[in-house]
Amino acid sequence: MGVRLLELSDELAGVVDEGAPGIVRVEGRRRSASSGVVWSGDGVVVASHHAVDSEEDVPVGLPDGRIAPARVVGRDPGSDLAVLRAEATGLAVPQWDEARAPRVGQLVIGLSRPGRSARARLGVVSAVAGEWRTPAGARLERYLETDIEPHPGFSGGLLLDAGGRALGVTTAGLLRGSGMAVPAAAVRRVVETLLARGRMRRGWLGIGTQPVALGEELRARVGQATALLVLSVQPGSPAARAGLLLGDALLRAGEERLTEPAALLSSLDEEHVGGTLALRVVRAGEERDLSVVVGERDAG
Repeated sequence: MGVRLLELSDELAGVVDEGAPGIVRVEGRRRSASSGVVWSGDGVVVASHHAVDSEEDVPVGLPDGRIAPARVVGRDPGSDLAVLRAEATGLAVPQWDEARAPRVGQLVIGLSRPGRSARARLGVVSAVAGEWRTPAGARLERYLETDIEPHPGFSGGLLLDAGGRALGVTTAGLLRGSGMAVPAAAVRRVVETLLARGRMRRGWLGIGTQPVALGEELRARVGQATALLVLSVQPGSPAARAGLLLGDALLRAGEERLTEPAALLSSLDEEHVGGTLALRVVRAGEERDLSVVVGERDAG
């Protein structure tokens, strides 16, 4: 038993040795440093949006001890990712695994670099689920939570499986107090978009809503128990131009039944910006159809 544990210990230490060169220190805040993951050998680094305050002159501590200046290429607050470009070359790139879904109970290692040296925390995957919407509305290909407690340098770190494959970028900025990771597939999608455009586009209608229970007769007629009551319509917004009014009850957006505010988010993904969205609403007890051109939310 002791020999087997020693072998496992050596293997995990080897995983850390191999993964550590792919982690950098990001001095994005005056009083505390976070971590960053090398995306490409020519200086592209993935960091946590919430841990980088400035846009220019962000010092990045490289694994060999050098400090390289970096600038922010783009941000996505929804997924809490930021892309930096550091003045460095020849950096080590982690081996990403986008295909295999992590399993609950699987051993994982969280690598960070809050100082000159890399730090490792051993944990397990505590929760996995399918496609997930962050509180800020971003779509992630997978919900991935570990039991690794957030600590200094945790955000922007690298989550590795026991074989050394990179599963995602760790962050404490999505759910307060939770050791989350943005999964590898989402990291790639966001990073490639930010490198190409400098921002992620988010759809916008310009309304505020809340769920409302429908009356028994209306419920039987429309085939659903709740809808989204329009509480506000911003002047000049896509919703205002489409004729939405206060007090309208939204039943469907396209084929999606709207029973809670989150149900509307899938119609506001990047690919829908500029497109026409069909809305089914109830106004004064009568159903009617409206068409709205999805606008783009201001960056921020």
